[in-house]
Amino acid sequence: MTIKAFIFDFDGLILDTETPEFESWQVVYRNYGFDLPFQEWKKCLGTSKSEFDPASYLEQLIGHPINKRKAEHDQRVIGLSRIVEMPPLPGVEIMIKNASARGIKLAIASSSSSDWVWCNLARLGLLKYFDAICGGNEVDAVKPDPSLYRMALAELDVHPDESIVFEDSPNGIIAAQNAGIFCVAIPNTISVQLGVDHADLVVNSMAEIDIDQLVAIHSERLERK
Repeated sequence: MTIKAFIFDFDGLILDTETPEFESWQVVYRNYGFDLPFQEWKKCLGTSKSEFDPASYLEQLIGHPINKRKAEHDQRVIGLSRIVEMPPLPGVEIMIKNASARGIKLAIASSSSSDWVWCNLARLGLLKYFDAICGGNEVDAVKPDPSLYRMALAELDVHPDESIVFEDSPNGIIAAQNAGIFCVAIPNTISVQLGVDHADLVVNSMAEIDIDQLVAIHSERLERK
């Protein structure tokens, strides 16, 4: 079956926002005299803040109410100051441009808000290549629920077997597979600690693979079904 669409996660896959996000919260925690354990932080990777609210957890550690809005503001200032200087992860820009040039439809399916994705893609000069941006603010449930990927399939008007997903987190991989889509895992320095072996294919970087390789591997897996 012909590949008609590539669907990308955003945070941690196109742009390594997850590292500065975690590091900036660590700075805030240390300002209060505490550490943010990775075991707690990982609960929110690839999903929503409802799974783990760092400001509320900090308040629990301290043992009394704090100004959570200030803590969140301080974290955003630190994190965003780093994120706005970051380039796309290795191989991402080339993969996007090559896929677009070959007529492959492109979409983002992110648990983050669509505005966040739009703004960052625009800064990176990549927004023009995408046919659909599906954000967590547009569905009732985010990853690991498959709704975002089903939304992307509908927006692109493609079948799951005609698509390939690129993900970095366990929750995202589960979401893609529950939507019936072949999933390539490209873990970053944080998500590699969580385990992504349940993906259909795991590579260290998008720079390690090309479209022809992906299409061949995808076709082989379909034939085995």
